[in-house]
Amino acid sequence: MAKLQIEQLGAQTYYIPAPTNIGIFVENGKALLIDSGNDKEAGRQINKLLNERGWELSMIINTHSNADHIGGNQFLQRKIGCPIAATEKERCFIEHPEQEAAMLYGGFPHKGISNKFLCAKPSSVDRIIPFQQQLIADTPLTAVPLPGHFLAMIGIMTPDKVFFTADALFSREIIEKYHFFYLHDIAAQLRTLDSLEKTGKNQHMERFIPSHGQPQQEIGELIRINRNAIETTIETILSLVSLTPQGKTLEELYGHLCRRFSISMNHNQYVLVKSCIRSYISYLVNEGALEIDYDDAYALRLTSRKPD
Repeated sequence: MAKLQIEQLGAQTYYIPAPTNIGIFVENGKALLIDSGNDKEAGRQINKLLNERGWELSMIINTHSNADHIGGNQFLQRKIGCPIAATEKERCFIEHPEQEAAMLYGGFPHKGISNKFLCAKPSSVDRIIPFQQQLIADTPLTAVPLPGHFLAMIGIMTPDKVFFTADALFSREIIEKYHFFYLHDIAAQLRTLDSLEKTGKNQHMERFIPSHGQPQQEIGELIRINRNAIETTIETILSLVSLTPQGKTLEELYGHLCRRFSISMNHNQYVLVKSCIRSYISYLVNEGALEIDYDDAYALRLTSRKPD
């Protein structure tokens, strides 16, 4: 892992640029950490950086429970004894990370996906953050619900007008490389994109920090890029299913989409992309654009919704 360093964003707000960015808010020598990186080594380096500045880690706030956001939790909690705060739905996965791999896979996870990328070390959540926009208890930080990417993800606003947007937005580079950035709830993600820029402007935010990407002074273009990727995926699914009267099985659709967007495959990519495609299918079925049936081979088959 590359050596981490701290960069200042505001009078009391800092961040650690990393594969998954880590936020820090410091008040009276006490540091509130926003996410903890992707593994034990990230936790070790975070602890070293805080000690070098003479800051005491008083709390870890997890925006959500994906492994790359909670990977340093266990090391830091065992080393320092700091409390961890998260929303209730995310708490279950932080304390029992094996549930994420099982949910994504749709069954008991095999050893190929029982790795630190999908399954962090467990840690204990001591404080529950209500899933609504409000100050986080005993801190000057504001939690902002950002549903869509995962179960009950939040963003964090600091008094310095810095908004850590977690995984609500992905960079152009990530979208161009992977296309399928993981989404659990497509409808919720579209609503989050609709509200995100407005929320930032209403709160007079000056800097936006996505978990995967560079700090932004405004996010209108990034919102457009993310929405366009979702709409392109929806249009592609509908087009592929409508090519033949019999539609497509889930496996056929999965293969067509991976080829269309040149997605290279490994164990982690397989479960992430397939789970994400299932979320798109649920969205399109709920919107009345697709129908689900089961063919003679007991395969789930998707067809275009017939006109009433």
